[in-house]
Amino acid sequence: MKPFSFFIKILFITFCTSTLFAVEYPKLYAQLATPLFEQAEDFNALKKLSIFQEEHSLIQAYEKEVNETLLKGISAESSNETKTKKAYLKSLRRLQNSHDKIEKLYKQKLYKSIYDKNTKIFYSLMEVPLTFIQSDARLKKAVVLFYEKTKKTSHSYLTRLSQDYDLDESSYAYLDKMFQMTQEKQKVQSRQALKDFSPDETMKKPVKVVSLRTKNGFDLYVENNAYYTVTVKLEGRRLVNVQSSQRLPYINSYPPRSRSKVLSLSIIDPHKASSFQTLYSTMIGGLSSHYNKNYIYALPYKRGQGHLLSQGFNGAYTHKGNSAYALDFTMPVGTSVHAMRDGIVTAVESKNTEHGFSIEYANKSNYVIIEHEDGTMAMYGHLDTNGVRVKLGQRVYKHQFIALSGNTGYSSGPHLHVHITAIQNYTAGSRSIPFIFMSKRGRIETAVENSIYTAH
Repeated sequence: MKPFSFFIKILFITFCTSTLFAVEYPKLYAQLATPLFEQAEDFNALKKLSIFQEEHSLIQAYEKEVNETLLKGISAESSNETKTKKAYLKSLRRLQNSHDKIEKLYKQKLYKSIYDKNTKIFYSLMEVPLTFIQSDARLKKAVVLFYEKTKKTSHSYLTRLSQDYDLDESSYAYLDKMFQMTQEKQKVQSRQALKDFSPDETMKKPVKVVSLRTKNGFDLYVENNAYYTVTVKLEGRRLVNVQSSQRLPYINSYPPRSRSKVLSLSIIDPHKASSFQTLYSTMIGGLSSHYNKNYIYALPYKRGQGHLLSQGFNGAYTHKGNSAYALDFTMPVGTSVHAMRDGIVTAVESKNTEHGFSIEYANKSNYVIIEHEDGTMAMYGHLDTNGVRVKLGQRVYKHQFIALSGNTGYSSGPHLHVHITAIQNYTAGSRSIPFIFMSKRGRIETAVENSIYTAH
């Protein structure tokens, strides 16, 4: 450090009641430091007020701390040592704590004078108005309203504060009006968006949950872009100041290609912050715990034709687990396949060409899946390459021609695989179920393997 450089930083120094004031304050950490140094003069003026007699020692201690910190700041600014700069910053933080104590005392006395309607103390404190009054909206309002109720003569500072408060209020009123207009516009847009929902089947995730802001909270919707009904399990996590209209987790089914309201989250206290997180999982198909167990299905081929049932319910080869209740009919490739029941086509695949009797071919079958009115679904599998004759979303009717049989996927030879699935509860998931069909010989509840059944 050059000789006397320590003193060159101070252009003018004067001692006033033991407090050191500098014309030029250190620029290091100026945003934190300068307001603390400048406040020392205001705090010094508080000692003249009788209401602050008991706090003289606290104010004097602050003035002494300002002197010491200011000198450290000048030294740190002239030094290249990190240690010196850190020591200065540490002193500033201690000074901030001391400053906040005095400011808090002032605020308490000011509030007390207002609540006690003590005009003498109130106007005494207004002789030394601290800068934070201007930035504390709640205190500012209390001061202005008390002044307007009690003023007998004009007070320059309080008059300016009142004008500033009026400007704030008009600004707040304008912003609030703009906010309300924006909210109303968003509501209109939300209602329009709900009305104009257009399914997009190209989405990687065809099902999603969206939230829309309402006057009292949030409405949650399921957007189902798929051609099939979907069952959604919605869970709430970290719900802060909101209450659900449905008990969580909430499980329900939603129709294909639609947006459906799930539940509402109401804000409990509008004056507090609110937030929430949602997790959801989906399952293809609708909840069908009450499906029609007595429905009589048609056989999946043309009326008058008969085909051998090579594997029935709980068949020894592949009809196990979720696929236990399935039927395999032996038939030549290219045999016409017909719908067993009315429904909507929800999924198709017809491009696969490979087959083999090993698990590696399990996902290489061609198929048609049709959803029925009670939430059950029929799957027609191992269809011929390019053998599907229906489209996604198409309504089909019982006995209608829908595809050509084949020998694709996990298959030991040409045949048609059919099964009916239902979601009886979310935990168990989608499982095959036993079903009744009609043949020429009558109603068949338990089909016998290696028997020929003729469609009626």
